[in-house]
Amino acid sequence: MGWIGASLGVILGGRRGSILGAIIGAVVGSWIENKVRGGAKSAGRGAGRQASESELLVLGAIAAMMSKMAKADGLVTSDEIQYCEKAFERLGLSGEKREYCIRVFRRAKGDSHTIYEYADSFSDTHPAQSVRDIVYDILWDVACADGTVSPEELEILQRITANLRVPPMQFVWQSTRRGVGGRRGGSRRRDESRRSSSSSGSGAPDPYEVLGVSRSASDEEVRKAYREKAKALHPDMLRSQGLSEELMGKANEQMARVNEAWSEIKRARGMR
Repeated sequence: MGWIGASLGVILGGRRGSILGAIIGAVVGSWIENKVRGGAKSAGRGAGRQASESELLVLGAIAAMMSKMAKADGLVTSDEIQYCEKAFERLGLSGEKREYCIRVFRRAKGDSHTIYEYADSFSDTHPAQSVRDIVYDILWDVACADGTVSPEELEILQRITANLRVPPMQFVWQSTRRGVGGRRGGSRRRDESRRSSSSSGSGAPDPYEVLGVSRSASDEEVRKAYREKAKALHPDMLRSQGLSEELMGKANEQMARVNEAWSEIKRARGMR
């Protein structure tokens, strides 16, 4: 049955009743049923390595949340659906992976759940911080892909940090480096977050915040934090946690940020 043929556990278990597990189970279940009815002729397209349950969860979470972001203005039009289909292509997804994401996207656009509920469900079932950081980064890519970010999208991207359990400072980093921070109806809370999360006043990420340690941490504590971050972002670790090969480029961006923070701290402290 090709890439999608695995993960019957998602269908049967529903990931302990989570809403994300339910929508993935419904999509995979109907997909396999259609392939069984269609016979061998439907198995060739996208065939190959079967998806792990974690891989389905990561891609399914991205697709479901993309659907809700597209609906932020109250309506998902045919143009927006085509736009998100192209977004899956830009992420490097093809064959069954792209088709799977489109199916999840279309099913999610019509349900009653919010993007925050999907984010909560994903965080509950996927504890890896590094993967959740990457998913948040991808949501920013989607919001910025057409050159503009609506006030509704910006509000979602700020609020959803709590649901995805990523550091709130990431909203500041992303909005600043993408040139959208403060231009679209910024709130007092957003302004306060920007002031508290920037070490230089420019919105650049604080290297200690990137590594998740305080400025009073010892050299050895900082070194240990860096090693833990590097281990978490190692491709083999991320693959085992369900990150598709096509999304590894986002992991490389995260690792570059960690390396830059580590180098900055070493220079400031005179460490070797």
